[in-house]
Amino acid sequence: MRRVSHCLSVSAAAVAALWVLPRVCGAEAVTDSAAVSAQILALELAHNNAIARGDVAAVRRMTSDDFTFITQRGFLIGREQMLSGLAGGEFHYEYRELSDLKVRVYGDSAVVTGLSLHTVQQNGKESTDAYRYTRVYVRKAGQWLAVAWQVTLDDEDGIRRRLRKD
Repeated sequence: MRRVSHCLSVSAAAVAALWVLPRVCGAEAVTDSAAVSAQILALELAHNNAIARGDVAAVRRMTSDDFTFITQRGFLIGREQMLSGLAGGEFHYEYRELSDLKVRVYGDSAVVTGLSLHTVQQNGKESTDAYRYTRVYVRKAGQWLAVAWQVTLDDEDGIRRRLRKD
């Protein structure tokens, strides 16, 4: 839990500056490409922090009603099912850190790719994994919302070891 707290505090300033303050101050919609990318990056960090804390209300605010999540095993999960699992304790993150983040903006859509390293308690079992992921955001009525998220198990080292044996 200490690692989650450390990760949360590191990105708190960025989230406040780029996500919370413009909304509180009633700032105009950000249209500059670099500024939009920074806003999406701050949203991605806030989204990650909300998931790590199990903050169901925050994740709900950051996702569209038609949000879909494709798990590492290919299961398609809707927003309410994901939120229900988070609220019901089906999974709880001990540690969650993002890296290798890339943001691409296409008008009112944005794609974020990254690497998530995390330790999770899921259905009574602990596991530590790394996932490559893609999250898609769409600007609806001036607000950026996540509409899709897909994760894939990252096992680069294992793949390299197998290739060297062949």
